[in-house]
Amino acid sequence: MAKFLIINHPKPSPVRRGRLSGCVNHFVDLERSGKARVWPIAGLKGYATLVDVESHQALGEILSGNPMRDIEEYKVIALGELTE
Repeated sequence: MAKFLIINHPKPSPVRRGRLSGCVNHFVDLERSGKARVWPIAGLKGYATLVDVESHQALGEILSGNPMRDIEEYKVIALGELTE
C-alpha cells in the first residue's frame, strides 16, 4: 500500500450548489468508509485528505469520485509505501 496526501480546493469560478453538496458528501463518505482521513482546510475552501491505496487506479477512483473534480485543483503528495 502507498500513502498519499491530497490537497484540493476549488478553482476561482462560479460553483453550483448541488455540485458543492456532492463534493462534501464525497469526502464525508470517504471518511465514514475508513478509506481516508479528511480534514477541512481552515481559511480556504477545500480538504486535506490522507489515503492508503493499493494502486494508482484506486487513487484515481478517489479523485474522480468528487463531483467537483473538473473545477478543483489537486495537489497529490506521495508520502511513501507502507510495509507491514
